[in-house]
Amino acid sequence: MSQTSERHESSGTGLGGRATSRRAPAGFTFAEVLLATLVAGTMLVTATSALTATARTQDQLVGEPVTAFSLAREMHSLALTLPHDTGDGAPASSGSGIALLEDLDGAVFSPPVGAGCGTLAHASGWTQVVAVDTVSLDDPTRVSADPSAEATLLRLSVTVLEGRTDHGTYVWWLNP
Repeated sequence: MSQTSERHESSGTGLGGRATSRRAPAGFTFAEVLLATLVAGTMLVTATSALTATARTQDQLVGEPVTAFSLAREMHSLALTLPHDTGDGAPASSGSGIALLEDLDGAVFSPPVGAGCGTLAHASGWTQVVAVDTVSLDDPTRVSADPSAEATLLRLSVTVLEGRTDHGTYVWWLNP
């Protein structure tokens, strides 16, 4: 190989004085930038939509069950303080009509009633439906024919509704 041809290869010039390059051109083409922007934008919109839906779902799951359970718990707290004596057998129509545990059986409170027998005005769209049943210890799913029998428990069931939507039935066991 001649000295001239070695010099041309190492200097980046070819025969005839034309420049040769061993490096790729620097930067991105317009099409590459456009495609990357399209992909990044699509991912951002998808992530934002998913995050918004998750936040909405969490608000529903956290807010409604807590409210429903809280309203049922108010009725349970009230039931714990009431005497278990026999009364007229008619369910109470408002908080002021509750004097005995028996007054809760079959009662429907809308707006709901709190543990102090007062109306819970902040929950005006909600309803408490209450049932008090005497059940057999042998089979708690069976209502006892004789409420005065020794082997019985009282089952307090509170169904909580928001409008017509049922948000659950909560059950507690009470000593007779």
